[in-house]
Amino acid sequence: MGAATSSLRGIPFVKMTGSGNDFVCFDARDVPLSRVSLPEVISSICNRYNGIGADGIVVLEHGAPTADVRIHYFNRDGTPADLCGNATLCSTALSAGLALGSQSGMTLATPSGLIASRIADGLPEIDLLPVTSVRTAMPIELVAGEHRIGYATAGIPHLVILCADADLVDVAGRGPSLRRHEASGLSGANVNWVSPLAGGAWRYRTFERGVEGETLACGTGAVATAVLLASWGLATSEVVTIRTSSGRDLEVRLTPTESGYRPTLRGEGRVVFRGVIEAL
Repeated sequence: MGAATSSLRGIPFVKMTGSGNDFVCFDARDVPLSRVSLPEVISSICNRYNGIGADGIVVLEHGAPTADVRIHYFNRDGTPADLCGNATLCSTALSAGLALGSQSGMTLATPSGLIASRIADGLPEIDLLPVTSVRTAMPIELVAGEHRIGYATAGIPHLVILCADADLVDVAGRGPSLRRHEASGLSGANVNWVSPLAGGAWRYRTFERGVEGETLACGTGAVATAVLLASWGLATSEVVTIRTSSGRDLEVRLTPTESGYRPTLRGEGRVVFRGVIEAL
């Protein structure tokens, strides 16, 4: 145990999941941000064998100047992220439970901007900023089973690939090169594969940068996927249902604007357990 991780002894945490996208969450009133924001500390916490295990960590700071709560989110590799959709759903649920914000409506500050959220019919729901930089085609070579590739920024950049069957995609093999493809910019992008399901829903899988592997769900990936499906003329209903690898659904409601769509994301934000760190 290093000096940085040994200083965590006795710190309370909450383990949460958003459709299988899991996080270790801290209340900044109990845990100063500086104690859990070092990359080595984050990696130790998120280690699934010698730590608590998670895709990332969340620190909730009450009383931000322009919001009820400020969200600090870090990927498993220690890199900060401007936005994580499922982490924001979990943050909404936890903030309501801790009385940091009202269930009927709260404002969350993220590096990507202010987000309005609420608890609706028992589930957290967040209004995201308009999706930008939508491109319905990308100069990326397709492989067998892939039909088309698009791009959108939903807080963070995403590639979206329409394919024959998302369950047959070699995400671990195909993901790393696409995640860093030069067409996605210097920082790269998350990569999402999507295919239709019976009944009008869609199945998707995501390779996430920062995690550098497949996750069971990605909230902003679901939003980017819904926007590309609508832009391709394949999703025509106001609410697009996205089936995650955990088997749970994320719902994306797309409100048309003059420049595109303003999305609302609704899904799981569930406390799995609460604990106190002993040794990492």
